[in-house]
Amino acid sequence: MIAFAIWLGMLALLVLIWFLFRRGGYKRTPLDAPPGPDWQPTHERFADPTSGELLEVWFQPKSGERAYVRAGRDAGPPS
Repeated sequence: MIAFAIWLGMLALLVLIWFLFRRGGYKRTPLDAPPGPDWQPTHERFADPTSGELLEVWFQPKSGERAYVRAGRDAGPPS
């Protein structure tokens, strides 16, 4: 019975970790401008698969954080 409780607790911990960190990655709202002067463009561009907007990737060297900024024009369908 104790082994089952430990297994269940570990499973609950894994689900909690997944829930807390799943919003990382690209599922963020795109910005209209870079977040600050110390951010650098990565020269990566891609079309958001949901909205079709063209997004640019910006990088903050101190933290390693990435931000997605609207490029200003619609990417349209892929060619």
